[in-house]
Amino acid sequence: MPSTLTRKCNQVLKINFIASTTDPAGVNIAQKVSEEFQLEETGEEFCGKAVLEKGDFRLLQINVESIFLDQIALPYESDLIIMLTKHQSEKKVNSLTVHPTGNLQNEAILGGKPKHVSYTNPWYMSEYYRNLTELYQTPEKDSIMLSMEVTHHGPTENNRPLFFVEIGSDEERWNNKFLGEMVARALFKTLTEEPKKVDAFVGFGGGHYATAFSNYLKKERIAIGHIVPKYALLENLDEQLLLSLFERSLLNKPKALVDKKGLSSKQYRSLQDFFDRYSIEALKI
Repeated sequence: MPSTLTRKCNQVLKINFIASTTDPAGVNIAQKVSEEFQLEETGEEFCGKAVLEKGDFRLLQINVESIFLDQIALPYESDLIIMLTKHQSEKKVNSLTVHPTGNLQNEAILGGKPKHVSYTNPWYMSEYYRNLTELYQTPEKDSIMLSMEVTHHGPTENNRPLFFVEIGSDEERWNNKFLGEMVARALFKTLTEEPKKVDAFVGFGGGHYATAFSNYLKKERIAIGHIVPKYALLENLDEQLLLSLFERSLLNKPKALVDKKGLSSKQYRSLQDFFDRYSIEALKI
């Protein structure tokens, strides 16, 4: 584990916001983040764009898609990376989402490496989601889905905790300034207050939009890091991959949050055997 991650997991000292210049939602959110955090040009450039900074917050723009961050050598140290990005879905779901990254199966079509996951920070990611749901109160709120998502796509190889905050899922929404402002405001509220010291878990079960875990976060003062959906739990569990989810969620003591209804009975039994074998505390929801 990188040395800076041995600090208390719920204390962050330096934060890098990163947006891709190829991503209209990323550019939109980046503009609103620079305003909300009152970031200023440092006189330096990175990937041909001005570096903005104030206090513990820095905004960088990259010239590749966010999922391919592993291709970029970042010269700026940080304790947390927050990727500002678009969300895409075949059904064009209007959404504001947040999720950790990683490839849970033996393929890496969208960046990263197969069966590798990134480090993430459950406390800040979960608090961002809660703040977003509290702040986004408009007459049109039912037309936008606010959701945690499961672990998916790259990057996987950065040695700093990271998560994606996203606007979905079409050009109109990606460029919507109000949605960009909502994301920036939720980030500001999250990152300028000390995160609550709560138990953190890795989630197992359910679908891609992690409905059970999203709802649970709104009711209970806990935090969730990586989330493994039903479709990624293959017949033969890759135990080393599953164990890495706890380490890379920065959990000193591995704890699992299980959406039992979001699993087949066979999957549930296999997971329970895995938890027992490695003395992992499991909570059913």
